[in-house]
Amino acid sequence: MKLSIPQEGLHSLLQSVTSAAQSQADTMAILRNALLDAAEGFLTATCTNLELTLVARAQLIDIATEGSVTVPAKLLQGISASLRGGSNIELELDGNQLSVKCGRYSGTLETLPPEDFPRLDPGNGVDGVTMKSTVLAKMLSETHFAMAQSDPRYYLNGMLIEVSEEGLRLVATDGHRLSCSETTECTASGDSGSSKGIVPRNSINALRPLLAFSEDVELAMGDNQVRFSLGDRHMTSKLIEGRYPEYRRVIPERQEKPVVANREALESALSRVALVARESRGVRDQRIPLVSVLVKENLVGISTEGGQGAQAQDEIEASYHGPEIKVGFNAIYLTDVLRSLQSDEVEIHVRDGNSSVLVCAPDGEAVQHIVMPMRL
Repeated sequence: MKLSIPQEGLHSLLQSVTSAAQSQADTMAILRNALLDAAEGFLTATCTNLELTLVARAQLIDIATEGSVTVPAKLLQGISASLRGGSNIELELDGNQLSVKCGRYSGTLETLPPEDFPRLDPGNGVDGVTMKSTVLAKMLSETHFAMAQSDPRYYLNGMLIEVSEEGLRLVATDGHRLSCSETTECTASGDSGSSKGIVPRNSINALRPLLAFSEDVELAMGDNQVRFSLGDRHMTSKLIEGRYPEYRRVIPERQEKPVVANREALESALSRVALVARESRGVRDQRIPLVSVLVKENLVGISTEGGQGAQAQDEIEASYHGPEIKVGFNAIYLTDVLRSLQSDEVEIHVRDGNSSVLVCAPDGEAVQHIVMPMRL
């Protein structure tokens, strides 16, 4: 293998795939490598950790000899990032050594046989949708923060994706909050017309930056994996086995008299008060910034108590005509929701101080956020 590629092209190529490469010393050496395949004027890079596989392709300036090789992924990425932009990088395989040259720089990397690189089974029974990447990116930004991080209920450490003839729905929850986003701005494909799967958190995080590389994205849901195709970028991820919670049961009913407030004003007031929030012990002994939210006639008040006698309170005007209700919340959960919404105003449906609240944009049913209350 002998080729020449622009520095920007190689760096972007590797940046798109190396998040799937392993870095721990105790893992299989081949999983720390990227598979490079040079053929027909393009260089394709692939990284995998056996759960997630990322593939990207870039055009070459020149290819003298086609071929394949695997090299340390993050090391080659670091080298490409350090080289001068606008220059060309030459890669040449000699035995089990890959030489890297750019201007006056030269170096060699140890390689492993491409035949040893693992491949994911493509799977069967595919259903999917095709949609604008910007639409999927918006849906992910509206839901990703509600995924659990390391919950023993492993099925919560990911995002539920539901594909149907009506459209696409994303759901994420950590057991204390839930976010749901759906759209009909997509074209369905496949035989069964509907399928669903739980995509791991790490795969969702790897997908989000890839959406900037293509105007359209194709999602294909298989029996035990999902594939996203975005032009020259592709991501294949195994699905989490398990039964996702019946999330529809926890979505509270909309109230006849919801609280309607300016979203930015509410977020600012909440952030100010949360700076001195008392860090009380919560579930699994985690420390949680607890705030009290009081809704009353045309006002929303936020207050908290901090350490060493510190306290803070703030209030904003709002449209509300109902009974006075006080609810305790994790300030982080409310802030995440408010920041994810893009509307000027926010609608809060609260029944009493002990029930979950529904937060959404006024007259908007495509995106719904549910936040559990906390004991004051």
